[in-house]
Amino acid sequence: MRFKALIIFCIIYQLTLSLIAQNKSDRYHEFGSEKRWRLNGYIGPLVAISNVEDNFSIDLGATGGFIINKNFFAGLYWQNLVTKVPRIDLATIGFPTFTEGEVKMIHVGGVLGYIHSPEKEIHWGVSSSEGVGILSLYAKDPVSLVSEIIYDDKIYIIIPKFYLELNMTKWFKVNVSAGYRFVGKVSSTYINQDQDVIPIFNKSDYTKPEFSVSLLFGAFGFRSAVLD
Repeated sequence: MRFKALIIFCIIYQLTLSLIAQNKSDRYHEFGSEKRWRLNGYIGPLVAISNVEDNFSIDLGATGGFIINKNFFAGLYWQNLVTKVPRIDLATIGFPTFTEGEVKMIHVGGVLGYIHSPEKEIHWGVSSSEGVGILSLYAKDPVSLVSEIIYDDKIYIIIPKFYLELNMTKWFKVNVSAGYRFVGKVSSTYINQDQDVIPIFNKSDYTKPEFSVSLLFGAFGFRSAVLD
């Protein structure tokens, strides 16, 4: 139920961004200016810091997309959990002889956002990422001693963000964001000998604040003598 409410919130959030864009377009017409669409692009690596199952976690990834009329952008992102998140409760989910359990997470999706006063050296904005991913539980096989997936779960992820950007040059800027990662559709369970239903993953272990830094390279649609 909470996840459905979150989806509704994000739809309203995206509609709000669209209304801002429409109002800006109306102002162009009010002053008799000819509306010209400007399309620019960007790409770059990102690092995200969060918490997974009470463990400090780091994701590495990348993002890229298009900037529309300097103030709005739409793109794609990809993130992969690279820090080790250990599991020691393998016996409770039917693998008593397996050892060295580890959780991994990867997700990809789209990004929509708004940039306020992008020509200023330091400016702010808001965005929302929506994606799909996979939570996987790896463990070492006691016979082959090879790590393999013993459970996985498809998930949905939504990350609304507020960010600050620093224009370093006309073609390079640094984006620092703070958001909240909502994870839904986590459903893998195990039924033990006592017929108890045990969740493999708890979405509360992944629904956490997230902070990220992106290095963005591209054409951002502005010119500034300060940055030349």
